[in-house]
Amino acid sequence: MSTGAGVATIVGASALGLLTVFVLWRRLPAAAAFAVAAACGVGVAVGGLLVQDEVGTASWVVAVVTLGSITPLHARLVFGPPGEPT
Repeated sequence: MSTGAGVATIVGASALGLLTVFVLWRRLPAAAAFAVAAACGVGVAVGGLLVQDEVGTASWVVAVVTLGSITPLHARLVFGPPGEPT
């Protein structure tokens, strides 16, 4: 358990995610926007797992894969397609 590192990771990934969707979402190319959103999801998952005691391997795999894949989808559904509007 590494509470300080976990909280710092969650805060950093969340801040980058908010910056991405509210400021950079329309300015970044679609692939970059989705990659940054996925990285933010993974960061939140890793931070959440770092603050817990005795986390198993399956939890690491499921949390990282799930948040890494669902975060870009969620951002796309809420904020629309990334990149310049056509």
